[in-house]
Amino acid sequence: MVVDDVVLFIDGQPAASTVVIERKVVEWSCAVPVNATAQLVVDGVLLEPFLRPGEAIWRWRWQAPAVAGEYEAHVTIQSSTERTEWREVVRVVPSLLDAQRYTQLLADLAQLIPTLVHALRGGRQPAGDMEAGRSDVAALLALLTGPATARFIAALERLTRRVVSRRLLLERPRELGDWRERPDPSRWRITTDAMPLPDTRWPDRIQPLTPRYDPSDRSLQVVSLLLDQVIGAAQSLLLSELPADKRMSLIAVLGRLRAIRARIVVSAPVSMSPTSWQPRTRDERIVQVYRRLFRRRLGVGWASDLLSIPVREVTRLYEVWCTVQVALCLAQLPGWHIVEQSLMSEDCHLHLEHQHPLLVLVNAGGATVKLRYQPRYAPNGQPFRSLDDRVRVPDMALEITPTQAEPCLILLDAKYRHEAGELPASALDEGYSYLAGISDWSGQRVVTALALLFPADDLPKTYPSGLTVLPLLPGELVVFLRTWLEAQLRAVSERR
Repeated sequence: MVVDDVVLFIDGQPAASTVVIERKVVEWSCAVPVNATAQLVVDGVLLEPFLRPGEAIWRWRWQAPAVAGEYEAHVTIQSSTERTEWREVVRVVPSLLDAQRYTQLLADLAQLIPTLVHALRGGRQPAGDMEAGRSDVAALLALLTGPATARFIAALERLTRRVVSRRLLLERPRELGDWRERPDPSRWRITTDAMPLPDTRWPDRIQPLTPRYDPSDRSLQVVSLLLDQVIGAAQSLLLSELPADKRMSLIAVLGRLRAIRARIVVSAPVSMSPTSWQPRTRDERIVQVYRRLFRRRLGVGWASDLLSIPVREVTRLYEVWCTVQVALCLAQLPGWHIVEQSLMSEDCHLHLEHQHPLLVLVNAGGATVKLRYQPRYAPNGQPFRSLDDRVRVPDMALEITPTQAEPCLILLDAKYRHEAGELPASALDEGYSYLAGISDWSGQRVVTALALLFPADDLPKTYPSGLTVLPLLPGELVVFLRTWLEAQLRAVSERR
């Protein structure tokens, strides 16, 4: 009989929590029942198995690619009566330093969640209390490894085996010239009164065909969104200190959830909101109940796109982590109060918004600070613009409106580098381009200070130009960042 819970190992460690160095040769292994066979495909390549005498463990050797990233492993266990398939994702990293840094950044982002939400809701973290607002990790772990999740997975297996039916509906006739781009001929019908356009075979009037989605497709959209959230929560939980048996159970659950998610292809429009979704079948009602139960246990979490950044993009992950640290420091600064925020959505998930300020703060004197993530300062922008033809896009910008002075900017830019030591000259040159390249409508330079955030353990260094090289590492105190921000905001808000 085929096992229910397949667990893949890499060099004796669960694959779900293992990071592999590029080009390294590793050994995959999996327990396979007697009279069953196994097949392992990694990144689309079928591996050759080998067995040691007297063992029921199947093994495969695999050399990690020279390109860092995430690679899918697909194992199939086949007996005479049953077939089990399992999918797992292994992370390949470019160097040991990056692997450690990547893990530290993810762990720190997960630990920052409750403290950041506590601050966004108006709380001030008491001195020495680092657990303020922390959600119940044990409750979430119990849910993910308990019978409710087992019932949820069983319902998903049945739901994803259903065939989704779609119908095409005819819309009102339209002139072919009304389309910005000529539509696919397979997606329209020619009207009875259509006439051929001059010198072409195209009709002048058509009736577009649009898909009308079956309600079951709506259910799959809800399921896919929920699965992304549950998988993200499970991945974050693996970064915590867990009992060995619970960790193994969680890894098994995570593998089954990933396998189900890989089978779901949702073609419903993004605009379809799952909030008004009404379940029609017993399995859909199980999904609805689990969604409510999961939200109560989860509390808050990062949007799935943030915690799924691949290892090869450590630079981007460091930039995200720096942005979160800046937001938390601002939210906890004495004398400033949050009046608007776009960090936390209504479904209690945190994400980084490009279009709107992450935070808007005011102080008792009426000064306003807007924290923006990757703002674009174009040559024709308002109220701040680029002084040349380039569009300036710093990682973070504090747009400050003092009560008795002109608006100004404080910029922060994350500069992740593999090398230890000081920042290279090219990073400093880019920083100076920000200092000198952004102005107000009259051409007056408006950047009063710039911090280059750099993963090092040195002391901050400030130059007369207003540029500061500020070390910032995961797992370390961010006192230098908080002190620098407080000093800069105090100086700007008091300008006359």
